[in-house]
Amino acid sequence: MDSLQRNYKLLGYAGLSVFIALALAVVFGATNIGPSPTQLFLYYSVSILCFLSGSLWAQTVSGNAFGAAQLFISNALTVLGFVCLAINSPTFALAILACAFSYLYYCEWHSANPSRLGKSYQSMRFKLTTVVVLCHLVVLSNQ
Repeated sequence: MDSLQRNYKLLGYAGLSVFIALALAVVFGATNIGPSPTQLFLYYSVSILCFLSGSLWAQTVSGNAFGAAQLFISNALTVLGFVCLAINSPTFALAILACAFSYLYYCEWHSANPSRLGKSYQSMRFKLTTVVVLCHLVVLSNQ
């Protein structure tokens, strides 16, 4: 395993651990962590969605994407994340975010060069996205 592969796996799974920890905090009703666990989960989810949306922008700028549509998708997902923080319905926001993560994965793997980092990266992203969406469903079911 090369250095890049080791680093993206380390960072990917470290980021996933925060989703899992916050989902567990919601399930077990942790109340001593400042804002509600659900609110923290939403903040983190939007942060990661915006971060990953930047990958669509980077693909377009580097010439590895279909074209300008991905720039608009990247921005739309970021604005959608902001809207999820602004609406007064955690249930609706969680559902939107779960769909947004799924759509982002779909967009990444339907670019002009989806395997630029290899099958290992694609496999990891699929696993991470699956667990992230499941965490959203767990939190959603505890609303």
